[in-house]
Amino acid sequence: MTATTQVSAYISKDTKAEMEAYVKRHGVKKAYLIEEALQHHLQALREIPKDAIIPPRLVLTADAMSKLAARLAEKERPTEALKALLRG
Repeated sequence: MTATTQVSAYISKDTKAEMEAYVKRHGVKKAYLIEEALQHHLQALREIPKDAIIPPRLVLTADAMSKLAARLAEKERPTEALKALLRG
């Protein structure tokens, strides 16, 4: 048997509710679900090229957010360079 250790983490209420619903539907323990999820995530991080991983959250400074909001509010058409980039 593999030695175990306890970890602690804060998660959102929505994530907790989703996790609890999953374990209830599937009859697995929370510890099993968390261990499996971490193993899958870590395996993906090992196998997927770093430049292909998109972080689930972006953290912006207040100044960067203001600049982004201003750019999004502009009615500019996409440049040819941007169109070519998005075409791949």
